[in-house]
Amino acid sequence: MSMIRVESHGGRDFAVEVAEETAPGATALTFSYRVRVDDAVIAALELDPDDDAGLSALVRESFGYLLAREPASSILPDFDLSTISRYFPGYLDEIRSRVPR
Repeated sequence: MSMIRVESHGGRDFAVEVAEETAPGATALTFSYRVRVDDAVIAALELDPDDDAGLSALVRESFGYLLAREPASSILPDFDLSTISRYFPGYLDEIRSRVPR
């Protein structure tokens, strides 16, 4: 199980930390990322670009989506959310139902 922590760095920039439990009671491996919510994703999902809570929820759900498909160690350390669609073409369709509007 992974713990995902999302912190806004102003505007559409977010710091994300993922802690993966390696075994019950063991120290988790921690991975850090820098993520931007870009115009393409905001437009495709019809989100309010000024809704900080909504964008934070989008980032958290996007990491949940990624972690269901690959280990935290395989996720790029710095990327725009639209990059996910290059690797997983169904991302926007699936994430649309997960984020508040």
